[in-house]
Amino acid sequence: MPRAVIIDDDPGYHRLTGALIDKYGVFDYVSYTDPRSALIDLIDCHFSSKVLPDLILLDLKMPGVSGWEFLESFDNLRAVISKEIPVFIVTSSVDPNDTFRSKQYSAVKGFFSKPISPDNLKTIADRSVKSQ
Repeated sequence: MPRAVIIDDDPGYHRLTGALIDKYGVFDYVSYTDPRSALIDLIDCHFSSKVLPDLILLDLKMPGVSGWEFLESFDNLRAVISKEIPVFIVTSSVDPNDTFRSKQYSAVKGFFSKPISPDNLKTIADRSVKSQ
């Protein structure tokens, strides 16, 4: 089963998304409310030879480190890891510029609106398998 990382500053979103993931069994997951913590753990996984995730669900609008800043740092990390980890943006943003901007990152394989639906979770799981 694919392993996912959820990065979103809203604990309520984590509960809702976690409940859907558990109900439909599309992947295992770990959640982060702080993108910095997620990056640190990804770096630790790489350097300690632990299993890296198969996909990342990423919010864009977060205090401190935004999703955009995470993507910039993640691009640098991707240069040293051998595993392709697709990123799927899941956001409440309705700004068409965000959709366009997300396409500038090769790791981004999809852009979805909150709240995530069961059909979107299945689409994400299917796309993440195809990216591997």
